[in-house]
Amino acid sequence: PCPRPMFRTAPSCQQFHIQTAIIGAGVIGLSIARALSKKGHEVLLLEQSNAIGSGISSRNSEVIHAGIYYDKKTTPLKSKLCVEGKRLLYNYCRDRDIPHERCGKLLVATDDEQRDVGLPTLVEYAKRNGVNDLRILTKEDIAAYEPSVMCTGGVLSPSTGIVDSHAFMTSLLADAEEHGATLALHCRVEGGRPIPINSEGKGSIMLDVDGSEIACDNVVICAGLATDKVASSILSSSTIAKEDDGSNNSNIAHHEGDPLIPKQYYAKGNYFKLENQKAPFSRLIYPLPDPKGGLGVHATIDLTGSTRFGPDVEWLDKDIIDPEDIDMDVDPNRSESFYAAVRKYWPDLQDGNLVPDYSGVRPKRMHPEMWGNDGYHDKAYLKDFLIAGPEQHGVRGLIYLLGIESPGLTSSLAIGNGVAQIIE
Repeated sequence: PCPRPMFRTAPSCQQFHIQTAIIGAGVIGLSIARALSKKGHEVLLLEQSNAIGSGISSRNSEVIHAGIYYDKKTTPLKSKLCVEGKRLLYNYCRDRDIPHERCGKLLVATDDEQRDVGLPTLVEYAKRNGVNDLRILTKEDIAAYEPSVMCTGGVLSPSTGIVDSHAFMTSLLADAEEHGATLALHCRVEGGRPIPINSEGKGSIMLDVDGSEIACDNVVICAGLATDKVASSILSSSTIAKEDDGSNNSNIAHHEGDPLIPKQYYAKGNYFKLENQKAPFSRLIYPLPDPKGGLGVHATIDLTGSTRFGPDVEWLDKDIIDPEDIDMDVDPNRSESFYAAVRKYWPDLQDGNLVPDYSGVRPKRMHPEMWGNDGYHDKAYLKDFLIAGPEQHGVRGLIYLLGIESPGLTSSLAIGNGVAQIIE
């Protein structure tokens, strides 16, 4: 049976106090809970569903990324946290016996321009990020590694791997609970408000959780697709005014006319699994990144030996407010574009062998309908993670994380450590 809600039976007027509340028990929330509890913090991890990691953390490729794709100039957090997180994740998996494999990845060019321009650009990004183990390969080199792959050249990334993300998250929870953290399932945050500095009550932020109030010294919002919605339910322009002590706080990252909490947009990624045909790959096979916003329809081999292809990029309506309204089913008609994409590097894929598998959704900080190409390049920083603490928005005790898409899983332990440092 599912656990009972933690606060459902408490009187509506009852108040609790906690040092740090973390909203969202996906891989990011669990990593933050682990990092804080190990430092002696009192941690309450709030999750509205009946299990940990049941949101976007359970709907990805389970790849440990090397740190190749991220331009240090425009996406400094992804660049830093991916490389740091990769090191921490491999060490963690080794020490905890978490199923994983450093299987390596081939990043392949399917035309001369990709080979001569696209690949060198990514190799340069990787070098700036401290990834120095890449090997540039000719098509003849790749034929020796993966005879079935068709390409004009490529790059071998030996430090790319795969991990059992569910075993990883279960271990993170065990670590956090061992150090005193409490997980509360079936707990929905319905809103909240900052507690004025001159108030006699404890805490910085009051949360409304299933009709009960929890006074929190710190609140970390890492609720995946719903982070902006949850944050907006806690904060408004009026609450900022109440929080202000009358001084001119130039650290508030808010411009007149802009929303207090930046909105997230959604890019759905669909996966198809391979059936009735054995994939010949011994490594992950990636094309160059999709200019629409993804890493391209790649071939992933999981720890059971199964092969799936994806994700593609399906931008959803920019006006979607509630992520629970998103249809997570995979449209079988999308298989046509998958066959075309996969056959660019694996022409031997046979008709009828791709079957809809599952989908995930990336939380994005931008949407392509919002501006033209020139504007997009001007807003390239919106492709990065956003980890906003009091120095950024001026609200005491609040940290929220937006746009935590790939490489979020790889970066999770580094993100957890970083958020713990902000709170300390």
